Amino acid sequence: MFKKIVSNLSFSPALVGQLGFYAKRLRKEEATRRFGLIFVCLAVTVQLLAVFQAPQSANAASSNDFVAGGLGVGSQRSFNKYMVPYDANTNNLKDIMTGLGITREEITRTTYSSWIAGETYSWGRLPRLSAAQGLQTVNIPDANGNTILPVYPVKNKYINGVNARIYGWVGYSARVGWFGIMQACGNLVTNIVPTPVLPIKPTPPVIPPCRYNGSILQNNPNCKPCPGNPGAWYKDATCIPNIVESKSAVNLTQGNVDAATVTAQANDRIAYTITAKNAGLAPTEVPLVDPLADTLEYSTLVDAGAGTLDPKTKNLSWPTITLNPGETQSRTFAVQLLATIPATPVGQSDPISYNCKMSNGFGNNVDVKVECPPTKVVETLATELPRTGPGENLLFAGVVFGIVTYFFLRSKQLGKEVRLIRRDLNAGTI
Repeated sequence: MFKKIVSNLSFSPALVGQLGFYAKRLRKEEATRRFGLIFVCLAVTVQLLAVFQAPQSANAASSNDFVAGGLGVGSQRSFNKYMVPYDANTNNLKDIMTGLGITREEITRTTYSSWIAGETYSWGRLPRLSAAQGLQTVNIPDANGNTILPVYPVKNKYINGVNARIYGWVGYSARVGWFGIMQACGNLVTNIVPTPVLPIKPTPPVIPPCRYNGSILQNNPNCKPCPGNPGAWYKDATCIPNIVESKSAVNLTQGNVDAATVTAQANDRIAYTITAKNAGLAPTEVPLVDPLADTLEYSTLVDAGAGTLDPKTKNLSWPTITLNPGETQSRTFAVQLLATIPATPVGQSDPISYNCKMSNGFGNNVDVKVECPPTKVVETLATELPRTGPGENLLFAGVVFGIVTYFFLRSKQLGKEVRLIRRDLNAGTI
């Protein structure tokens, strides 16, 4: 059409209009063909991707797989995806391979290859098909001969087809012979169905008796030596603690002398030291408590030595300690006598209260004499007089009364005799 219009254009100028119309149609057709070419290129690209990109399985992982999701495809393919769950014994993978007699060394010597399904057996975790297709059940035992789980070999040709090519890793086992590990699922492929390897039960070790107590075994938790005597049992009758407590006092004001040998004066400072020693053979906990009720009648606590004074009981205490055999621990505290020594009388119910002594005991007793006021000295002397009861008092009073009566009557008798002598003398009879 275009050629006809052009050839007649010189004879008929009116054809110029038709030529313009035809040019517009050509431009529209060109645009349509351009879009068609683009769509064809896109279709070819999709086809190329389908050719060079391997298809993914619709079910990437199956409960029948030895390795969930397989060992990867393309650039993602890695035999490490098999060895990691094998070494971790994930889903008993290592137990299965070991139970069938395939060692780790034999597995690591495999190489990537392919094989024809043929008459090989494909092993799985689930029973598929039937005995007619070669399905068998093989129980994999644990180290004690107990069944861990069953696995199911079946003829590969009934699953993939007799001529199907299977990709994976191929190796050789001394017990199984040729074997393969499928790339798609990690399942085992063999030419035979081997009998599971029964593990050799280890002989239990002979446990000797306890060296400290022959009636129990060496692995008994109670087979322990006495801390203070390694040759004895820790529950032996002799393996016991023996806590020895002692106490001393020093008068710091009077030249660090033994406070029990001098009389403490007002404002004197006295340091007490308590000591606990474990002279036994076993460790034990020791509470450290020093009663200061009597001491604080004449003094105040000026240095608790990291202890705590109970304001109600007047007990000075420290945290409980643990003393090992032969270990010794001490605590020191200080008191200062009052500036004015009280003259409080001795208590009727507590004769050692306010008795001009500070008595304190921790194992042994330490008595510190206190210089009391004169009134307390009289009280002290009075307390030293002999104590008598009602019977002794009546007897003493009777004796005194008898003596006084005797001398009174004798004096009266002598007076009477004197009067008689004077009368006779006056009468001249003498």
